Amino acid sequence: MINKILSKLETTSKLKYELYSSTRNLFLDLERVAQEISEELRANAPDLGELRIGVKRINDHEFLFQIGGDTLVFILQSNISRLSDDSYLSKSKYLRSDEELKYFGQILIYNFLSDTIVYNRLDDAGYLIGRLLLNKEQKFFFEGERKIVFNFPELKDNPVTEEKKRSLIEQLLMSALENDLLTPAFQDIMMISYHQKVEHTSSMGSPKKIGFDLFAKARE
Repeated sequence: MINKILSKLETTSKLKYELYSSTRNLFLDLERVAQEISEELRANAPDLGELRIGVKRINDHEFLFQIGGDTLVFILQSNISRLSDDSYLSKSKYLRSDEELKYFGQILIYNFLSDTIVYNRLDDAGYLIGRLLLNKEQKFFFEGERKIVFNFPELKDNPVTEEKKRSLIEQLLMSALENDLLTPAFQDIMMISYHQKVEHTSSMGSPKKIGFDLFAKARE
């Protein structure tokens, strides 16, 4: 039994540790690229005035990119996950060639209204507009906003590059900015409790995102 435990530690556990390290490095790179883009936007458009544009680190597993009325929240998952054998991606020839390729590190990207964070509106919804998964060969696939998904190759042909990091951040920003708000129906806000009035004054009648065109199905 000891030998089996050691074997598992030397294979799967080691793979997970190394994959988390790689995903964390990618997460830090995305934060760096986001900061560069933020500085470029400010430098090239000094007349933006008081519009919120900036990157803020929350902790080792989260940073924000605030741009105008939208905020992208990047979250590094601390656990490494394995795709189930019956998932669409696991059935690809590429992943069938090596079981270890089915293990992925994950980075989630949510879109919140900037006011949600500024005013700490705990009941406001955020939208998962992207999930980036990275395997041991430093190749990734992106699930989320359809327009972004189809701008990247299939997993087997999609290694991480500096150009793709920047492209991903820029496309995520455009996706958030282009997705307008939908005013809630009058009937939905015509009655509120006094608790709602006291606790959530700044969010009364908050509009919702119209909805992202998400894509998370096989393309192979």
